[in-house]
Amino acid sequence: GGGAALVVAPYPIAAATLCFRNPPDYIKVVGQKDEGTGVDIQGAMILSFPPTGNEHDGKSPKLPGAGIACLSFGFLSETAEETSVVGSRGRLKIETPSHCPTKVSIQIKAHGRGQVGREEVFEYPLPEDTEEIKAAGGFEYPNSAGFIYEAAAVARCIAAGKRETPQYTWQETILNLKLVEEIRIQLGIK
Repeated sequence: GGGAALVVAPYPIAAATLCFRNPPDYIKVVGQKDEGTGVDIQGAMILSFPPTGNEHDGKSPKLPGAGIACLSFGFLSETAEETSVVGSRGRLKIETPSHCPTKVSIQIKAHGRGQVGREEVFEYPLPEDTEEIKAAGGFEYPNSAGFIYEAAAVARCIAAGKRETPQYTWQETILNLKLVEEIRIQLGIK
């Protein structure tokens, strides 16, 4: 059956892999499964991404393209459902619910540890629910109306005769499916 790895883990995995050019070279997963059903119910995953080069500016080493992603997923708690990307020049935060966000904030680092020089916030409001959606009881998950943009992108690609979107390729999809499978392997899910 479908557990947390199949239902909710693809969202943080997709966010993590979008930030790096290369696939991860180290993957570690911990989590729990329901012993009665064998279904995974929560977990955490660490992905280590290798550098694309090696630089040194005389002060400190630089590892372009390298990074570590710490992901959590599960059914047992209601997480903040935010995505944070932290780099040497600042941080980007995809606000909740990060599976279908309407707000992104960027903090540009100032001189000194923990100092913010500038913050920018970008908001992308969703369309109002149609009367048909309201009459059907609305959406189960917050901001699900935002999936119309994904559906529209798919429709544009189909109309143009494309077999994949340039924004998210088959290669990226296959990598993420392999990472979901790695969760299942490391947790002993059959």
